[in-house]
Amino acid sequence: MLHSILIVTAIGVASPLMTIDQDARAALLEAARAPVRAELGKAPKFRVDQLHREGDWAFLLATMQEADGSPFDYSGTPLGDAAKQGFVSRTYAALLRHKAGGWEVVAKAIGPGDVAWEDWPKRYGAPAQLFTAR
Repeated sequence: MLHSILIVTAIGVASPLMTIDQDARAALLEAARAPVRAELGKAPKFRVDQLHREGDWAFLLATMQEADGSPFDYSGTPLGDAAKQGFVSRTYAALLRHKAGGWEVVAKAIGPGDVAWEDWPKRYGAPAQLFTAR
């Protein structure tokens, strides 16, 4: 029992996530918003549910909203019909990596109905702790 507690404690402090300052947060959110704007033709406001960073990796899990804070409206977008039928959520997930030119989206999920990012640590080599709710 004591052995298990020590292992959990050691794992818990082995690699803490980085604090994200306001400038980095703004840059991350804008980089994450760009592919949504490109795919849907409009940019959402994000209500951030999780935003974690470790080294040059970051993970965003957010709820998409309209500029006024109301639920995101897919009408007039390529996902409009699917949203009307209830096949699209307002969730957005993005895995980002910092490169010389700034933050780049490595993977994204717009309106997923499941945990689309579950295999991202293995598929992209991102730190698994990025995806853990804190």
